[in-house]
This record gives sequence, structure tokens and C-alpha cells, in this order.
Amino acid sequence: MNLRDLLQTQRIVVCVGSGGVGKTTIAAALALQGAIAGRRAMVLTIDPARRLAQSLGLDTLRPGGERISVEHLGGEGLCQGGTLSAGMLDQKSAWDEFIARHAPSAEVRDTLLANEFYQHLSRSFAGSTEYMAIEELCRIDESGAFDLIVLDTPPTGHALEFLEAPQRLEDFFDRATMAWLVRPTMSVGWSAWKTASKTVRFVFERIEDATGLQALAQIADFFVAIEHLIDGITERSHKVKSLLQGPGTAFVLVSGPDEQVLEDADELASKMRTLGMPLKGVVMNRVHAVPAGLDDDDATHAALGRIDAALQSAGIDGDARAWLVTTLEGVRVQAAAEAVRREAFEAALPAGVVVASVPEQGRDVHDLSALATLGGLLEGSDVAGTER
Repeated sequence: MNLRDLLQTQRIVVCVGSGGVGKTTIAAALALQGAIAGRRAMVLTIDPARRLAQSLGLDTLRPGGERISVEHLGGEGLCQGGTLSAGMLDQKSAWDEFIARHAPSAEVRDTLLANEFYQHLSRSFAGSTEYMAIEELCRIDESGAFDLIVLDTPPTGHALEFLEAPQRLEDFFDRATMAWLVRPTMSVGWSAWKTASKTVRFVFERIEDATGLQALAQIADFFVAIEHLIDGITERSHKVKSLLQGPGTAFVLVSGPDEQVLEDADELASKMRTLGMPLKGVVMNRVHAVPAGLDDDDATHAALGRIDAALQSAGIDGDARAWLVTTLEGVRVQAAAEAVRREAFEAALPAGVVVASVPEQGRDVHDLSALATLGGLLEGSDVAGTER
């Protein structure tokens, strides 16, 4: 098995990992390769930055997603067997649409959308963006418009929130807690509410931290209205958890060979195992290769001597020669250290996880041609296809 097999057999690919490892670009490359292979592919990003649009050679992306035009794809000389669409999550719009879909009536919908506490909550609640990303993923999946959906998630710190988001939202709307939150606001004050159970105190602390609101009327009105949606929200939470844990979903961990990045990746992989999320692939991005002929100390010493002599014959002065030789030796040491760290990390991965390595590129990826080249590296047998 390799990444090509994953793109052909999986309906959903979720890319997770630290910030700065090229995760958004890798997600775009995977979606493009799926489209070239004939699939109706969609890539969705949570990142508010324009990195996904830049990788696709576009100025902007519409929140609801858009299909990349045939002209744009054709202009890059790509043989397109399928279709490629891309979108960026707009958190506030996604929450409003979520409420509109699940509200039992227009009156409940309008009450919630106009509520000041809801307006703060939809922007600030911890895990809010991550849950809406999963909800949007679920909505796109149910539309039937795509047979490959690639989701780009936030960096590792938020990625853990992404994995926990369905349970976090379900806990927030727990009916035992709701019984406190819908009590008449005139009969109990804010301080009295905070003396309730540990769960209720936790909820109020989060409310204060996230919104700064202490207006009981607004909060109580929100929970009275949201009670009409609880069954639907709980059912939806179960569905999105099933979607993430299902056989049609593959998590691909994007990492780099740096020590801290690998530690973050290891933590994330461990959390995924705990939550039962199916890690099926790892992309080791921006890997440095050992220069040819510098495989061991003896070969390196001899090769550097030959290089120094050649530079001297070319008339390059001693300081410049020393700098060039030192730089080349530094590249060798860096590549060798990366190889040791990667080997230890990959040895700890579960059996059957596909590992693909992508070498450091000489230029940034900001058009479809470069993205297709990257996708070819991901699928190529020389860099992909290692199965542990």
C-alpha cells in the first residue's frame, strides 16, 4: 500500500500535524492527485490564512467552496480526469447555517441567531472552529457531490481540539448541566450558580473566559432556546464521530524531521490511537538527503578534500573554499541526524501505516504545476510506499 492506494480507496483524508510543516500544501497536493486520477475531489481548509489559495494559484477562496475552473487547470497543462474543488471554512457562517439546519422552527432559529451570548459563543467557544470543520466535512460528505474530500486541520495544539471537538460539544450540551442553565434568572444569581456542581462551575468558567459575559438573561435565553436542538445536536455529534472513526476515513499525519516537530507528531499520533482515529499515513516533508559520496566519515573526508582541491584549481580563495566545504559538511550532518530521528519515529508507528518522504524543494509551491510535481513525489515509488 502507498499514498496512491489511499487516494483511490478512501473517501475522506484528514491531514493533521504541527504548524509550519507544509500541511496545507500537502493537503492540496493530495486532492489534486486524486482529481488527476479521476476522482471528484474537494480540499477544505480551516486555516484563515490564504495558504491553500496560494498553493492552487488563486487569489482567494469562497467560504462555501468553489470548483477550480477547467481553464485554470488546463492552463497549467494538467491532464484532468476528475474535478477539483476548494473551500475555506468561515466559522461564523458555518455556525449560523448549523443552527438554521437543526432549529425546529423559524422562531427558534431567529431567537438563537439574535442572542448576544450565542454570537460570542459561535466565535469564541474552545473547539468551536474545529467542530464546525467536522460539521462541514459531514455536510459535504452527505451532499454526494464528491468522492474524495481532503481536510486540512489547524496546527497540532488545535489539532488535539479537532479530535476532541465532537465529545466536547456533546458534553457542553449535557442535559444534566442544562437543567441548571435554564433556571429562571431572577431566582438565582451568578455567584450562586457558580457554587453548583463541578461540571456547572467548569461551564461558567469557560463562559467567562470565552465571552466576558455575565448577563444571566442572555445566557438563560440561549439555553432555553437551544434545548429544542439538543437531540439533533447529540445525534449529529454521534454521526460525526462515526464518520471520523469509519473505514472510509484516513488520517494522514504531516510532519518534518526536526526534533520538536517529531515530538509534536508523536504526541498527536498517540492521542489519535487513544481516541480510535484511524492513522493510515505519514508524510515526512522537507527531508534533507545525504549528499552523494558522503555516506560515511571516510568517504566524506576524501570527497571534501577533492572538492577543496577543485575549488582551489578554479581560483577560489581559501576563505570561500572553507565556507563552501563547511556548508557541505553541515548539510551531511543535518541529513544524517534527520535520518536517525525519522527512523526512531517511524519504528514506533502502528503496523500498516504508510510512510512517504518528500525532499526539501528548491522553490515554494504557489501554482498548480508545482503542486502537481509535489503530488507526483508523494505518489512516486522512490519516496512513497514504505509500509510499517
